[in-house]
Amino acid sequence: MKNLIFISISIIIFSIVSFGFEVSGSYFMELSGYERTFYGLKVTFADKSIIGLELGVFSPTDIIETGEITYLQPTTFILLQIPLKYLKIYGGISPIIQFYDNKFSLYSYTMYLTKAGIALYLGPLVISGGVNTVFDLSFQQTFGIYGVFANLGFRF
Repeated sequence: MKNLIFISISIIIFSIVSFGFEVSGSYFMELSGYERTFYGLKVTFADKSIIGLELGVFSPTDIIETGEITYLQPTTFILLQIPLKYLKIYGGISPIIQFYDNKFSLYSYTMYLTKAGIALYLGPLVISGGVNTVFDLSFQQTFGIYGVFANLGFRF
């Protein structure tokens, strides 16, 4: 187990040094489904490469209003990216993980969160946005859940 952790940390450090990373704050709004609003933080590794990794955590707005952590949604997106000079077009997929009732769980073994977006690089400042939905493994059903997101962050 220690070897696996060491190898994972080494790969992440190598990726950061070699490919750069981005740290962003996020705002997400569901346009259908539960029609919730989320705030979040995310880190994107290898943000200007063809393949990237995005780790994030999102929470409904009531966490800020009440100060209680009742629900969190961690995300681990594998991204396919088309990096251009000052733009990046990307899409990705993540399992739906949730923290609810003081425990982490996988929401479903067949449902995945997908996203597509565009990022604009203004020096170290990154502005991005896009859409997302939930698909099943066959990519034939969206479950009627759609949303839009916006990110503001810095690239290192």
